[in-house]
Amino acid sequence: MQPRLNANPASLAAMKLVDFGQLQARYQAQSLTMRAEAVLEDAEPAMKTAERILSMLAGHPQIEQAFASVRKNAFLTGRMRPSEAKMLLMDASGDFIEGTRHKLAAWCKTMQRLAQGEDIARNGSNKEYIPAQAPLALAIAGSSGISNFLSVLQLSLAELAKLDGKNAAAHAAHVAELRRCATLLADCEHASGIHAAVQ
Repeated sequence: MQPRLNANPASLAAMKLVDFGQLQARYQAQSLTMRAEAVLEDAEPAMKTAERILSMLAGHPQIEQAFASVRKNAFLTGRMRPSEAKMLLMDASGDFIEGTRHKLAAWCKTMQRLAQGEDIARNGSNKEYIPAQAPLALAIAGSSGISNFLSVLQLSLAELAKLDGKNAAAHAAHVAELRRCATLLADCEHASGIHAAVQ
């Protein structure tokens, strides 16, 4: 008999969303190293929440069935933009949960490298940038789009709620948490302008 799952609505409050313009202005006023540190700090509640939900899903006996339901739903998959997350979902032989964990870890590692000042250069105007051929530039490109993975997980959790009716309320709460996670991480990623620093 499967235990009921506990939702954690308190973590939603920890993931405070702020005005995008204010967030962008705060990030853009900082050096790249300080910006990366601020992004990591702001994203921490979302990363911890996502990992908690991923750990729960990894042990759920019906999660692969939920992924298969999303994969076979032409309406849902047709509305998804082409992305690394969609490619992983559509590959029935892949492990979407492990792939999501890897993506989140790569994003964190990339921000940590930037926070340590790796590959940062200055142009003639003394403006910071990351050379396009630098290893960190490739890491930034490869770790982008993390919110896409969480969006796919939201759809999969909605399908899981149909399969696991006893825990439907908890799954719905997790969908709400992941939606907040995806929004927060997308805001951090876009407001920071770190991708634009690659030249």
